[in-house]
Order: sequence, then C-alpha cells, then structure tokens
Amino acid sequence: MFGTRRRAIFSSCLWAVLAMLVPAVQAAEPNARLKEIIDAAKQEGQLSIVVGEGTIGGSNSGLAQAFNKYYGLNLDVRFTPGPPMPNVGATIVQQFQAHKPAVTDVFIGYANHMMTVIDANAVEKPDWKTWAPNLQQANLVSSEGAAVLVQSSTPGIAYNTNALQGNDIPRSFHDMLNPKLKGHIATTPYASSFDRLATDDMWGKEKTLEFARQLSDQVGGLIRCNELDRIASGEFDAFGLTCSQNDAVASRGKGAPVGFTLASDAAIVMYLYEAIPATSAHPNAAKLWINFMSSKEAQKLLFDVAYADLHLIEGSRTAKSISDLEAKGAKFLIVDTDFYRHHDAKEVDDVLTKVQAIFRGNK
Repeated sequence: MFGTRRRAIFSSCLWAVLAMLVPAVQAAEPNARLKEIIDAAKQEGQLSIVVGEGTIGGSNSGLAQAFNKYYGLNLDVRFTPGPPMPNVGATIVQQFQAHKPAVTDVFIGYANHMMTVIDANAVEKPDWKTWAPNLQQANLVSSEGAAVLVQSSTPGIAYNTNALQGNDIPRSFHDMLNPKLKGHIATTPYASSFDRLATDDMWGKEKTLEFARQLSDQVGGLIRCNELDRIASGEFDAFGLTCSQNDAVASRGKGAPVGFTLASDAAIVMYLYEAIPATSAHPNAAKLWINFMSSKEAQKLLFDVAYADLHLIEGSRTAKSISDLEAKGAKFLIVDTDFYRHHDAKEVDDVLTKVQAIFRGNK
C-alpha cells in the first residue's frame, strides 16, 4: 500500500508540474514566432512606406528610429511622399494582378481605401494573434483580418479663437446656420463627411441634402482641409466639417488662433488603417511595423507628431474628446471597413456628388 501511495503522490506531482509547463510553453510560442519574424526582417534589411507627408507625421516623425529601437533592429526605413490614398490603393491592386512588387510595404488608408485592396485580395491576412503582442484586442483588426487600426480621426469644426468665443463657438454642425455667421464660414469643395451624414445611421439622404442647401447660403468660400491658415488669418471665422481634428489641433499647438470642437450632431469616428500588400517586398518588416504602431510608445509619439492616436488603446489622448461628447449623449458613427460592407457605395457617392454640386452653386 505504501508503494501505491508513493506512486499516487508521484503521479499527482508530475501532473502538477506538467500543468505548469504546458501554459508556459503555449505562452512562449508567440514570442518564438515573433523572433522568427524579427530574424526574417533583419534579412530583408529595409522597410519602404509610401504615404502622404501629413499622414502619421511624415518622414520627420521619429517613428522610424523608435521602430528600430523597439525591436533592436537597424533597418533602412524609408518614407516616400506619395499620391493620395485612393491612388496608392489602386496601384497596389494593379501590381498584385501583374505579380509585381507593391509600391509600398505598408498601405495606409481609411476604411474606404482599404476596401479597395481587401476586395481585390491584394493584401495579406496575417494571423496577428499568434505572434503580435500589441494586437491581442479583437477590435484592433478588421473583421477579415487584413487591416489594423492605427489612428482615430474625428471630423468637426475649426474656428478662429479671436473671432469666436464662449457661446458663439459652433458646438454642432447646425450652429453653422446662425445668421451671424453668414459669409464668414467655409466648407470643403469635396463635401467632407457628407456621404456619412447621408446614411440612415445619421441624418439620412433628404435631410443631408436640405442642410447642404442651407449651408451653401451661409458659406463665404470653399477651402481644403489643410488650409487652416485661412482660419488663423481671420479670412473665415469657422470651417466645417474638417476632414479630421489633426490640422486644427496642430495649428493650435503651433500658437495659431485656431480652436476645434467636435460637432455634437455629426459625431463621427473614422479609422485610419495599415495593411500589408500581398506583393510587399519586405513583408516581415511590415508585420513588425504594424505591431509596433499599436504599442503605447508608438501611439504616444504618433500623437506628438500627428495630433491624433487610436482612442481604443489605453492612454490615448484622442479618447478624451470622444468620451466627453459621449457623456453628453452623442452617439458616434463608427466608419470602419464593416461600415462600407453595409452601405451601397454607389448611393453614398451619389449623395456626395449632389452636395458638391450644391456647394458649387448648382442648387
């Protein structure tokens, strides 16, 4: 009996040891896979990103140096100023179909741009969860697994802080219809975000078109989203909807008299994504880059240089403005890749074309 008892004790101890070892082995697997990717990236030796100069801070952001330091690498990270996001996406698809190396190792674009390459199967779908420590949150990756969120953009209203203060500051898009502002406000020639307002999730088509007609009577001019110097100079008192918060917050950070507020009746979060083209020349370096960009270190640096980060990541500074408006009852429209799966692109584009015509004076 004593021998039997000894065997039972030994057996239970053995199972206890195995129980501790198995989780440890399972936990180590992602690190082993990550090490493989790091080693492969070293062999590639380079990472090339073609992107608009204002996107994610551009070539002088310091992100390249931080990326190499994060992994202990010495890759040649090259940022090349490129054409607009839709053009880059179309080029990636063409190169994929021609079996040629992609123009960029990392494609950066908003949800509608991402759908172009996703629908064409022109991007990789890495199993992020098996190796990427910063991408364990399910909501950081698009539903099909190809695109990863990197930044939250929130359109709103930019205004001249010398001209508008206190209760005079437009807090909603409809506040731009105030007779006092007639001739002193601007909007975009491309009707930024009006396609989203026209969905059933927001105002609907007819209400949006009617608002566009009323706003057209108010505007004193049409300006692009990056022309906030015309707000700072006092040429216009207010401008909306902006493409995002970035330019306004950047202007304010440089001391210009420019303020920014989220429009309570047009609360929208648009996600900026990153994905790896299927014919990327340096796919392992690209994988590491995307994992790095979801780290707290990268997100902090991203906000410092681009005045925006991803509000879903702990420590986000963009999150406060969103949560403040939500606390007041605003419900944000989330514009992600699923948004474009659930809306008719032709119908959305049709509304945008009509609003653009209204702003050109064709009412």
